[in-house]
Amino acid sequence: MKKKAFFSAWTFALILALTAALALTAGAAEKNIKLRLSSVAAGPGQFPNSDSVKWWMDKVTERTKGQVTFQAHWGASLAPPAGHIDLLEKGMVEIILGCRIYTPGKFPLGAFEYIFPFGPLDSHMVLQAKRQLYEEIPGFRDELAKANALLISNFSTMPYDICSKTPIQTLDDFKGKRIGLIGRYFARWAKPTGAVPVVAPMHERYTLLQTKVTDMDFHPITHMNAFKVQEVAPNFVQINAMIGAPWDLMMSLKTFNSLSPDIQKILIETGKEVEIHHTKNLLPKWREKLWGEWRAQGVKFSALPEAERAKWASLIEDIPAEWAAEVGAMGLPGWEIVKRFQEITTQKGYKWPRQWGVKKG
Repeated sequence: MKKKAFFSAWTFALILALTAALALTAGAAEKNIKLRLSSVAAGPGQFPNSDSVKWWMDKVTERTKGQVTFQAHWGASLAPPAGHIDLLEKGMVEIILGCRIYTPGKFPLGAFEYIFPFGPLDSHMVLQAKRQLYEEIPGFRDELAKANALLISNFSTMPYDICSKTPIQTLDDFKGKRIGLIGRYFARWAKPTGAVPVVAPMHERYTLLQTKVTDMDFHPITHMNAFKVQEVAPNFVQINAMIGAPWDLMMSLKTFNSLSPDIQKILIETGKEVEIHHTKNLLPKWREKLWGEWRAQGVKFSALPEAERAKWASLIEDIPAEWAAEVGAMGLPGWEIVKRFQEITTQKGYKWPRQWGVKKG
């Protein structure tokens, strides 16, 4: 009987010791959390989005008092751009800076703002509207959750403008000109002007201009600068086609759910804060930097008149209505998104050149 009692006491003590050890191990793990991040973009100092991600990581580490740190892999070093969501979904990293626009089949709602020709030109307004829609409409969160993803932040681009070999003053100046661009919809924007779309990835654009395959290039100034297209097309024309917010800082939903509520709160709060920092601080600095450098290089600056911009908008097919019908057929709230994005941005002060997403019949 005594022997049995001894073993029971010994077993109980062992259980207590193991429980304490596991608690200590868990506590140590909770105190030292290293999150792996993979970025499509090059590192800080080379691209605005990367600067914003670095700012966010530093804030998280600071506010967690060093409990959360990061191991960053920049420049698509772990996977090609379209493969970044796979890294997250399979648990190979905990965070990515990627683009849902690269995988539209997986994220049909993704960068929906790209369906709107001549949308808002205020980066902060675009991010605010996207954030509001993300919180209003469950479909955005649901499609991310299916890929084990949680949105931390969106990062916006600078306006989509043009670098041209020759000056552009009116829509007539586009006729017969070949324009380098990407995406599903931009070619359809260009055709009503009489321009000839040439769809090609950004890294080919310099050569296309240099070899006279194209006459102009369509992209934000940050991207055109990265590939030095201004050297062969030294006329920068502000057409203010749109501002996108395709860059997504996303976290593994599984990892996020495993963290304490305090850390979750810090991740979400700093994610919202960095969107403001990105639009209010970083992008203006980058714009002034690039404009100054380009002027010093002899690039000539001009702007397409507002009347020509409005005329251009009137010539384009109602792409938002097509998109709304397309994703609506998948059971997604396309019409609601098209309607609310225009409503929210109008309330924030943007005057749309025309109404998009008009239902037929």
